Amino acid sequence: MTTTKAVCSVIALFFFSTFANSFSLEQEIEEDSLHYTSDLPDDEKWLMFQNPIPSHYPISESSGKIHSPFGISDPLVEGLPLGPWQTIGINRPYDDRLHVVQSTTPDLSELQNELLSIGIEIIDHVPDDSVVISLSEDGSGAEISRVQNLSKVRWAGPMPSAWKVSNSLLEFMQFEDLLLDLDVTPSPTNSLEDHIDLNRMINSLTGTMHESSHCDSHLCQIKSAKPSLITSLASDHRVSRVESGPSLSIQNSNASIISGADFARTISGLNLSGSGEVIGISDTGLDSDHGDFEGRLRSPVFNLFGPDNSGADSNSGHGTHVTSTLLGDGSGDPNSTGIVPQATFHFYQLEVDSSGILARWGSLYEMFEHSLINDAYIHTNSWGSESLVGDYTSDSRSVDWFSNDYPEFLVIFSAGDMGVSGVTSPSTAKNALSVGASTTGAFGSEQIGQIYNDSSSGPTSDGRIKPDLVAPGVMICSARAQEADFATGGNCSNSLHPDGSTPLYMTMSGSSMATPVVAGASAMAREFLREEVGIGAPRSDLIRALLVNGADDIGVPDVPNPSEGWGQLNISNSLFPRSNGVNQSVFYDQERQLMPGHSFIYTFEVSGGSGIDVTLAWNDLEGSASADQNASRLVNNLDLVVTSPTGEVYNGNNFANGISQAAGANDQLNNLERVRLPSAQSGTWSIQVGHAGGFVQDFSLVLSADAEERQEADLTVVPNSIFTSETSPLKGDTISVQLSWINQAASPTGTYSISLQDTTDGTDIGTYSMPSLVGGGIETFSIYHSFSTTGSHIVRLTLDYFSEVDELNDENSGTNNNVYELELDVTEIGVRITPLLADGSHPSDFQELESAKSQNIDPSLVSWAVFQLELLNEGTSEITVELSTSAVQVIDESGIMNTPQDEWSRSLSETGPWVLSPFGEEGDRVVISLNLTDEDADLESRFALPGLFVTDVTLRDKMSPTIFHSIRLSVDIDRVEGLFTVPAGTESLGSEPNTFALFTLSVRNIGNGPTEYSISCETTDRWIVHVGSSQTSEITIGPLSRLQFVPVQIRVKVPPASSGLSAGDTNQVTCVTTSVNDPTLFTIETAMVEVLESTEFTTQISDSNGIEFGPAAISESRAVLNGETVTTILSISNRGNIPLDFQVRALSSSNSWPIQVYLFNEEPPSGEETNVELEVDPGDESMVMIRTIVPLPAEKGDRNTITIKTTLGETTITNATVLEVKEITTLDVQSEEGFSIALGRDGNSNIFLHNSGNVPLLIDLTMGTLPDGWSGGFLTGKTFSMDMNRDSMITIALQLPSGTPVGTLSEKVPVIIESTSPSLSKETITVEIEVTVLPSVWIDVQSESVNFQGIAEGKESQFTMEVHNLGNSPSGVWLDYDGLDGWTISFTPSAIEELNPGEKAEITVTLKPRKSAEDGLNQLQIYANSTSEAGQVTVTESALTIDVSKAKSANSGGISGIFEALGLPAWTISVVFFAALAGMVSYGIRARKEFQPVGSEEQLIPRGSALQAGTKEERRAAALDTSTTGDVVTGEVSKNEIQDALQSTVPTLPTHQVPEGALPLPLTGLPDGWTMEQWVAYGHLWWEQNGP
Repeated sequence: MTTTKAVCSVIALFFFSTFANSFSLEQEIEEDSLHYTSDLPDDEKWLMFQNPIPSHYPISESSGKIHSPFGISDPLVEGLPLGPWQTIGINRPYDDRLHVVQSTTPDLSELQNELLSIGIEIIDHVPDDSVVISLSEDGSGAEISRVQNLSKVRWAGPMPSAWKVSNSLLEFMQFEDLLLDLDVTPSPTNSLEDHIDLNRMINSLTGTMHESSHCDSHLCQIKSAKPSLITSLASDHRVSRVESGPSLSIQNSNASIISGADFARTISGLNLSGSGEVIGISDTGLDSDHGDFEGRLRSPVFNLFGPDNSGADSNSGHGTHVTSTLLGDGSGDPNSTGIVPQATFHFYQLEVDSSGILARWGSLYEMFEHSLINDAYIHTNSWGSESLVGDYTSDSRSVDWFSNDYPEFLVIFSAGDMGVSGVTSPSTAKNALSVGASTTGAFGSEQIGQIYNDSSSGPTSDGRIKPDLVAPGVMICSARAQEADFATGGNCSNSLHPDGSTPLYMTMSGSSMATPVVAGASAMAREFLREEVGIGAPRSDLIRALLVNGADDIGVPDVPNPSEGWGQLNISNSLFPRSNGVNQSVFYDQERQLMPGHSFIYTFEVSGGSGIDVTLAWNDLEGSASADQNASRLVNNLDLVVTSPTGEVYNGNNFANGISQAAGANDQLNNLERVRLPSAQSGTWSIQVGHAGGFVQDFSLVLSADAEERQEADLTVVPNSIFTSETSPLKGDTISVQLSWINQAASPTGTYSISLQDTTDGTDIGTYSMPSLVGGGIETFSIYHSFSTTGSHIVRLTLDYFSEVDELNDENSGTNNNVYELELDVTEIGVRITPLLADGSHPSDFQELESAKSQNIDPSLVSWAVFQLELLNEGTSEITVELSTSAVQVIDESGIMNTPQDEWSRSLSETGPWVLSPFGEEGDRVVISLNLTDEDADLESRFALPGLFVTDVTLRDKMSPTIFHSIRLSVDIDRVEGLFTVPAGTESLGSEPNTFALFTLSVRNIGNGPTEYSISCETTDRWIVHVGSSQTSEITIGPLSRLQFVPVQIRVKVPPASSGLSAGDTNQVTCVTTSVNDPTLFTIETAMVEVLESTEFTTQISDSNGIEFGPAAISESRAVLNGETVTTILSISNRGNIPLDFQVRALSSSNSWPIQVYLFNEEPPSGEETNVELEVDPGDESMVMIRTIVPLPAEKGDRNTITIKTTLGETTITNATVLEVKEITTLDVQSEEGFSIALGRDGNSNIFLHNSGNVPLLIDLTMGTLPDGWSGGFLTGKTFSMDMNRDSMITIALQLPSGTPVGTLSEKVPVIIESTSPSLSKETITVEIEVTVLPSVWIDVQSESVNFQGIAEGKESQFTMEVHNLGNSPSGVWLDYDGLDGWTISFTPSAIEELNPGEKAEITVTLKPRKSAEDGLNQLQIYANSTSEAGQVTVTESALTIDVSKAKSANSGGISGIFEALGLPAWTISVVFFAALAGMVSYGIRARKEFQPVGSEEQLIPRGSALQAGTKEERRAAALDTSTTGDVVTGEVSKNEIQDALQSTVPTLPTHQVPEGALPLPLTGLPDGWTMEQWVAYGHLWWEQNGP
């Protein structure tokens, strides 16, 4: 089933994707490179390792060598290579403060503890097994002697100054005129004052030794420095490294498929689209308006670390493309959807818009810290430095430093596109995920499964495997920035930006494109680990291990190799691994730490037939940027060892042909190790993670296999499992014995027993039954005991005494870890030490005695403890006693005693020996004081560290050493908060309006534990304050470790000059720093910000209509005409806070175009004037007028540049505009929404014209072809003129045929608008107007007979009429009539219930005159009325007129009789005769006019249209009238003027007022010879004969 689904998904890609021409389906299925032919896993499992067994691990051997940048040496034999210190001008060969200390062993944690015990911190690590320290300012030979005398120090000496200088800079030192960009790494031990002084010193050299600089606590960047500055920096103890500044360079649907992202989403129960993930991106810039990012950019583009203040992606479009590949939602084209389209992000721009150069201000540490503060846990960087290729640079070190400090933060870098030249920095960092590019087959590129030719190859200079992975990066189709002027990518989609011409997507290739693919997969993995596995905070080394563990070995099996590292990303195989068709379980561990010389062993049962993949990764400490680049940068050396059931051992990274090999050496270079076996025998396998040297290190481990971890309990003793209140108890004295142990495995133990024995005398102290102990649990148990005999007693603790628990390690299997023994010296009663209570009294019982042995202190109040000790002689003779105290030690949580970090002193109030009288006599005892003091503590700036500190005090008979007594005294120091703040840079603090004043608030944790602090700043007048790298006035920093200080930048924005502030005004900023753990602990610091003088001003030029011009280089020329006076307005805005005096000068590039310059509101000068002076007050704007006259002889195409120079002191700003002699024939056309027409009625729509050109236009209108049955025309003039800047409105009328359906029609009304300029150039615009038909009821009633005469009184006459619904909505019809008295009228049927559109109905009308009916001809009006409500539909109703007369008796025959029958006298015969004769003449004249050619003003209106209604004069006036009510101007000739002119040329026809109820008159008036009375009676006959 899944096979079909996978193949269908690929086939669908061919039909719907823009990459249809990019893939070969046959190739995909054959190569199986996408892993789409396997079934969906239905039993995949993710499990955390529960049961590792702690064990010892051999420390690697020490070489005794130090790898300096100038050679390898054994300092005991040949010292350290000094380097060319004299050649490069350094005054002294050594740095007095910085020293190199070599350890006796690779276990550097022991050396670290010893150094901390004398108050010295490690600041760098030098291979092999050496560290760099900084001595105090007043350091002397005694201090370095203390270091040299430490037990773990092999050698110690000053560090050569030349070591600080990168070898890449040495060749440039002789060229003083050469300018270099430098990256300077400050010493991590710099105090706050050191940091400020170093920054001040570097800034003081601006303009003499360098161009500019920017410093933070981790990096100083110096631009354009002289080489001699390097010498000064190398001699400064506050500097630990100087190297050349980096030369930065910017190094999808198919990407989702190849990387396995699509398949992983299919398998997972989650969508895995990045929901809940926040990603940081640093790149060139971002088209933030691109629809693919809608609503997911969490804040405006950050400019804090960029070279300018523009976030636009205005050059290559690189940043926009990268971002969309990562998380674009494909709104413009689904085939270009990114890897995680639901992730949110923030963006850091690093490009100079004006040049396209990539640059960064500030250290990577600071940028990543800002990214983390803004909730990102993944930060991707598709760029690198083309200098120092392959080297471990200060940027690489910064990445490792931050990743080690914040292990949940994943940093990803592109490896670069330098081919075999090497991997770019900072992707050389150990903890960074380094990404190369692989092929995609897209758009005719190389087929899937190869390495991109330009993708950078490793290894690094010290031999590490980089890149870590490759991912699809060739011809990636992703978003194109609309503003990118130099985008070179090819179009890959039919979608366009809103401008209608710029492609919405484009293709790009390189490791830059592959990196966001890996970043997206990392976000998928992180989302999966959070939501599916339940890991709240996945570590970055776990994600690195996970991605590498599932990578595909592409091409020939040969991973790891320099080109692809560990293979091509396959996120589906990382999350849902399969081996040989078997779904595998995934085991992980990210919770444990290792000390040097220790290991964890994981044991599991493997089912045969499938493979094993194991990956170990850890975030190593930052390495040295100063050491030999060829020496290993690994600080903490962890090893991965996998052992098979048959005893074969596989060491990490020992590969051949892509498969792990047995035996081989341990890897001592990489902080990622892997074992890969395609098939594994069934049985018990073990994984050992060992620590061969360095410091304490945490790690992450991933195993994929068809396996189960062995679940057993494992009780084990720990150091100090037996802890006694006295180490040398007196015979018979009761002491407390505290027992402790743990269950170091996952399974609970069940009930078990323990035994405590005194093996010396063979007695059982006790056997005790214990409740079940959960996996990982700790158990403690206390008893009291006294010894009856003196001498050495061995006390033994045995766990699981009756072997009730099935354990991993006990006396039957593994290592027996259930027994602990402690030797105690029990002495004879003779001497005794008794600690007195606080009030000096003697303890009265055991509990008081134990209480007197311990003190609890608050380190914010005191840093010492004083014990009153009574020394007593309990013997019968005088003795001489002496007292000794052991070094103070600290007991950790597991009960192990360690050397404390602080130095503790022990002092007695009296020095012995003492002579004590026999017991009971005077002088048998003496009371002294023992003072235990933390010498490194300071109540003002450094509190004592928290913990339980102990010392053993022993009183001994000097003449009988076997007679002694020992007690243990303890000092429990509380955990307290501490805070110390100091502002720097507040002297002469100020800034110009609308800019930031900057000072630094340094925060130091003087408490005795890590603490977070909140900083909140505000000013008296509520000015904008930004704290740190945030955009807000409040920030939380930390946690800060003890004594750590962080300089926090405080930026106060001075309001703009428009706010009314004057130079010299001040405002106080107050910053409150508060401990998060203890809100009552806070400090308040203030600073005064002064408003400095600002002479900022802006200029802008515009035309007389206020339209502003851009720079002359990109703005279009202005069209002018011969003889025209052209005005240019210069606006000068004083944005400063003091009055400014300007000089303005205007120049013409052609002398024949005269210039006049004058102030606004002043009269123009009489002659030519090119200069003017003016003063502009703060916040004001003044305008200067520049007039130019276009010469009459100027020819079309002549150009003249008007240059305007505005000068203020030494500053001159130039504006320019180009005038060109040419016509502008721009006609702006805007139409209304369209026609809304009800059937049976006319509809009107308007088109609005505006002449925005510089010449008058002649407008000619033409109606395009209308569909059959439609009729329309212009109600305004067809031809008219429009002057410059004039408006006109065109009104179009339209009628539609019956039955037209409701809604917007597909047919449109075309209106052709042709404009002609004075030079006879023509432009044509066609406007198509939409037609919307409204719901309509159009009732029409007709009858074949409309004349019924001579109906006898009382007799009925009937006729039939048709009622027709010509509308588009059904309606009922009811009938009514009007106009006849004395007649009976009836309708059959009398109403129609419903008449659908297009239907007809016949109605029979019955007429019957009554006696009261009048004689003569009468008219009957019959009305057909709709029953529909007018609010719901538009109703058009009609009426039918019927002529009727009642019959009467007649005596005449012939024509006279007929007339009498009509009720007329006989004499009307003659009248009728002459009327008929006149009618014939009139008809002839009318017919002659009808067949004359139609006038041009009538040809647009079809015959018979209602638009022809009215007299010819009225129709002519309507056709020529182009105006409407209001202020719309249609030309220079008014409507009244047109009508007056027409009245003078058109004869006036007589007009008649038609009585109510009469038919309308013909257009020519009453027919010749007719009277109005005759027309009322017989007008209908005339219309029947002559037609409408």
